Amino acid sequence: MYGILIYDIPKEKDSLRVKVHRALKEIKAEKMQTSVWRSDNLHELIKIALMIKNSGCEAIVIEEKRII
Repeated sequence: MYGILIYDIPKEKDSLRVKVHRALKEIKAEKMQTSVWRSDNLHELIKIALMIKNSGCEAIVIEEKRII
């Protein structure tokens, strides 16, 4: 099952951006757009989203479901 992480981190929080980017690369997430990543490791995406939210920024994880 794939998950999609969507987040918003202000430009002022560069260190958080780098930390998130490294975490996403570590789980081999696929960048779909700026601040939108896809991965089959739903558990790790949730952990990354919580790290973002705990830093005062916005993040959501959506479970991907294909219709066709």
